[in-house]
Amino acid sequence: MTQPNKTIVMLRTLSADEKTKQETYYREKRLHDEASALSSAREEGLAEGRAEGRADRDNELIEKWRKKSYTDEQIKELLS
Repeated sequence: MTQPNKTIVMLRTLSADEKTKQETYYREKRLHDEASALSSAREEGLAEGRAEGRADRDNELIEKWRKKSYTDEQIKELLS
């Protein structure tokens, strides 16, 4: 029997085994869940980074405007 034929026979045998199907299903589900969790964590991290970047930029602007004697009310207006 050639290698491709052996592989096909093996796949058919494995596919017929209910326990193997169930294990494969749960393995695929776990891998999918892990990928989803990593993607979500990455998105959260990017959002946090953007927020920190905006806060840093705002703080620099506030400092600059205070040096130019802007009032807190003027600064609030500029940041809104």
